[in-house]
Amino acid sequence: MIAVDVPSKSLLLQHADPLTLRSLLKHSKVLDHGQYNLAVRHSLEATKVLRNLGVAAPAPIKYHYRWPGKFKPGAHQIVMAEFLTLHRRGFNLSEMGTEKTAAALWAADWLMENKHIRKVLIVAPLSTLERVWLSEIFAVLMHRRAGIVHGSREYRLDMLRMDMDFYIINPTGLAIDSVRKAITMRGDIDLVIVDEASTYCNASTRQYSALAKLLQPQQRLWLLTGTPCSNAPTDAWALARLVSPERVPKYFGAFRQQTMQQLTQYKWSPKPDSTRIVYEALQPAVRFRKEDCKDLPPVTVSARDCPLTTEQTKALNAMRKEMQVELRTKQITAVNAADTITKLRQILCGSVRNPLTDEYVQLDHAPRLGVLMECIAEAAAKVFVIVPFKGIINVLEKEVSKVYSVGVLNGDVSVAKRNEIIVNFKTQTDPHVLLCHPKVMSHGLNLTEADMCIFYAPIYSNDQAQQVVERFNRSGQTRPMTVIRIGGHKLEWDIYKLIESRRLGQQQVLDMYKDIALGGAST
Repeated sequence: MIAVDVPSKSLLLQHADPLTLRSLLKHSKVLDHGQYNLAVRHSLEATKVLRNLGVAAPAPIKYHYRWPGKFKPGAHQIVMAEFLTLHRRGFNLSEMGTEKTAAALWAADWLMENKHIRKVLIVAPLSTLERVWLSEIFAVLMHRRAGIVHGSREYRLDMLRMDMDFYIINPTGLAIDSVRKAITMRGDIDLVIVDEASTYCNASTRQYSALAKLLQPQQRLWLLTGTPCSNAPTDAWALARLVSPERVPKYFGAFRQQTMQQLTQYKWSPKPDSTRIVYEALQPAVRFRKEDCKDLPPVTVSARDCPLTTEQTKALNAMRKEMQVELRTKQITAVNAADTITKLRQILCGSVRNPLTDEYVQLDHAPRLGVLMECIAEAAAKVFVIVPFKGIINVLEKEVSKVYSVGVLNGDVSVAKRNEIIVNFKTQTDPHVLLCHPKVMSHGLNLTEADMCIFYAPIYSNDQAQQVVERFNRSGQTRPMTVIRIGGHKLEWDIYKLIESRRLGQQQVLDMYKDIALGGAST
């Protein structure tokens, strides 16, 4: 029998051999009590010892932490945080949308408060550095200092010299030798959190090598991903080598022989027991599915940043110069401003329509496409993507179909063909992804087979945006849902905010036009 005395931060136990436990545990004493015969300080070390002895001691964070922030933790988040504090190295393999980020931050904060760690390094996709991690730190750990280590080499090094609690960096930044050495030289990074850890499923990449070189035996390491083996069971090998190398063979080839069978010279297929082998390799781990998390809101909305390419930046700068001339030489109407902003939005998406030929000119938009692919990979079920321009839909169809089966719903697709695609989406394995123009997302359309809706860029209509979400947030939906908004420029984030607040009118369009013309191309 075990109980927690919160005021004294003690565990009270009734044990068959209290004297042996007393000899093993510091800060403990034998009790002369009817119900309990041993009191132990409820510390992390004592909890681990008791668990190793078969005593189901709760993690101290559950009872001795104030859980700061704007919202209360869900029951599943408390379990996640307990797990992370108790394991120096481990996996959180919970699905996307289960609020792993806040759980990891609370766990790290508790470890800081109790002097188990000093500083934290967060390694995450570039699209999530500010919109996910920095925003979440401000939301739940407003008493902590955090900085994004991204930009020029000099800026990154300057940021690492600053006194922060959390340093947030992307995998490419970590692969810069001077940056990685600066992190190591600090000597006070005691915890490394890797978000979307499936990025590191290939041990032959420069990014993996950089992370492996950075990690020291005494450091804590938490890998977060809902899709550890998105390509094949062999993806688990590289991740396991970071967390628990003793659980997998030293060499990749041996693990592939354990989990895969060779069909031809270049084709391999998973063996029947590969799931068990992967499960054993990716330990210790905690995992929640979205449907298991009763505290989750029905729809979770998140945002992802994507940097602009050189080609997009040049096009935006040229447009800005034209806009400045127009402001000086003529009266700008709301119609003029809307047309110009539409062209700017097309540049940001990577496909610009020529009004004379009705053809689309493609621009390099690799970062935005990369963010889209990251998001699709995180989904637990099917996905539909809202794309505001026909030209970019055609480009995305070619790119996304290299990895996933794709269906397209836009004005070029006949009603009969659309119906066929929708029926297949609902009843067959394929298509896995729908690329949709918002105007064809009609009332009554049911897409509850999806659990993720991605806005590749903002659309102008609040009504359309609401209708889009209602396509899968309706009767028949059995999973918690995730809505992701992608953006790479202040203009796009302004549109998202105006649509959400129902304030997008002619004056706001004119204000955005002037803001871009008089401001910066990428502000």
